[in-house]
This record gives sequence, structure tokens and C-alpha cells, in this order.
Amino acid sequence: MLLLCSFLITSCEKENFIDDVTEGTSTDETVNTNTSSSMRLGDLTSITNIDNPATHKGMYIDGANTIIGNTTKENELITYAANKGVNSFAFYGLKSVLSNSSNYTKMASFLSKCNQYGITNFVYVVVYYPGSVNGMDTTYIRKYNNSRSSSSEKFDGVNLEWEYWNGATTWSTYLTTMKSFYNWTRAVSPNLCNEVYIGWFSNPSTIPQTMANEFVRYCDRILLHDYRVSPQVSYMESRMNYLGLAALDQEKTKKIIVLFSAEPSFMGPYYSTHSFNDAYQTIASQYTDAEFDGKSGLRIYGWQIYKYSYAKQFRP
Repeated sequence: MLLLCSFLITSCEKENFIDDVTEGTSTDETVNTNTSSSMRLGDLTSITNIDNPATHKGMYIDGANTIIGNTTKENELITYAANKGVNSFAFYGLKSVLSNSSNYTKMASFLSKCNQYGITNFVYVVVYYPGSVNGMDTTYIRKYNNSRSSSSEKFDGVNLEWEYWNGATTWSTYLTTMKSFYNWTRAVSPNLCNEVYIGWFSNPSTIPQTMANEFVRYCDRILLHDYRVSPQVSYMESRMNYLGLAALDQEKTKKIIVLFSAEPSFMGPYYSTHSFNDAYQTIASQYTDAEFDGKSGLRIYGWQIYKYSYAKQFRP
């Protein structure tokens, strides 16, 4: 994921579920019973809007196709993640694995083994290409999940990665795709959590609130990057404000996952002397002190690291 410009047991909850409180989070949450057409079952009004300790503690896993089925690499990954407190994996590179049903057993075995070590949430990352949404990737996920009877062997969610703000496409095309992506996660059974990674409200840059409105409407949770050399809420505050205002307008509390990069030019060196949780605690402190209009529309849900190969280099 290139950023060319200067988001007990964790589940990937969908907004059509009421039982949204998990261990480690505040239980001071109530279901908003407003029946406005803008509401969906599970939209929350939260008194405490940052989970501390973090509920979601995720990591992008690059090269997953070279790990699944290799016992040594699987064990190295699971041991590393468990020791670092990671409880969620977002996988790159699984298309070549799930495209062949003969790989289903080893995929299932790996996910089941992850569950035994407290890694319980699994997300398939769709890096956009023609046909990836409502096409091959979604077909692979659906067929794989349908082949498994145990929830511990299934994917919980999907993540759309398509950097429209870096010129990969137009906002209009991205929005059409995001809607299709959202509708697909609701059409499959069981439903899948729908999340996106976003960088900036740009391309065009004149409609950030319009963009924020659509992200809040069509995403269960949003990974928002904090690509700095150390944790910095002020870097995210403008984007958080737009998303929070959109959530308040739709009478929701939207989950935000703070996305850190362990790349050498970002927080890789920071992680040489700080834990993943240290970074989140800094965010929690800064966020508590921050003041912006949309703050009460957000729930800071946890952290995610980009990515495994960099993380183990700087934080072995």
C-alpha cells in the first residue's frame, strides 16, 4: 500500500447486529431506536468514544500466499502476532490460494490455529482490479466460506483498497464500486463486515463532506491512516471531523481504526523502541484532549499495522 500524498475476542461486527459490545470496551453504549430511514439496526450512540484498551489490534499480512500451507512460516507468523497482542489479520495475496478448492483445507487449518492463539478476526483485502468486486475475489471468498462449517475457519470481513485520491480512479467510479462492494457483503450469508482503507478526501478536493457522508453510509468501519514518524492525532483531525459530522448527521457512531505504517520512512524506526500498544496509547491521550465538532460521531476502535514484513523488521 503506497501512500503517495504529504483504521475476550474481537469480531468484525456488521451494523445489522445489536450485540456490539466486546470485552475491553466501554459498556456504556445504547442502541439508538430512532426509526429514521438513515438508520440501520446496530447503529450506536456511544458515551465513550475511544476503546482503551483497543478492541481491534490488527496487522496486514503481506505474501499470505507464501505462508499458508508452510508450517514453519505459519507458526512464525502466529507466534509473532500473539506475542505482540495482534488479534486480527488482513490478508494480501490470497486470491491464488482461494482460487483452488484443493487449498481450502490448509486455509481452514491455518485460521483455526490462529483462533487458538487469540487471533480471531480475518479480513480478505481486495486490492481493486477490474472484476475484483462482484467478480473473482468475491466468488472465491463466498465459495470458501460456504465450504466451512466452523466459524473459526471463515473470513469475517473484506477490505476494499483502491486509492482514488492518488489517481487510481475517479471518485464517481470509486463510489459506484464501494456501493456494489457494500451490497455484496449484505447479500452473502452470513453477511460480511465491510471496511475500507482511505487516505485523503481528494480527487476532487472540493467535496470532502460529500465523500465522508458516503463512507459513513456504506462502510461498517474505516481504516484511517496516520502515516507519520510518530503517532499524531492532529494529522488525522480534519478527516476525522468530516467523518464524525457525517456520522452525527446520520445518527450513527462510526468505527475508526487508526492505521500506522511500519515502513522505514514512517513509524518503522519508532517501533524499534516502542510497542504497538505504545503508539495507540499516545493516540488515546492526544485524542482525549482533541476538540473538533464531529468527535462525538466517532468511536476509535483500535489500531492496525501496515505491514507484517516491516513490523517484524523493526519490532522483532
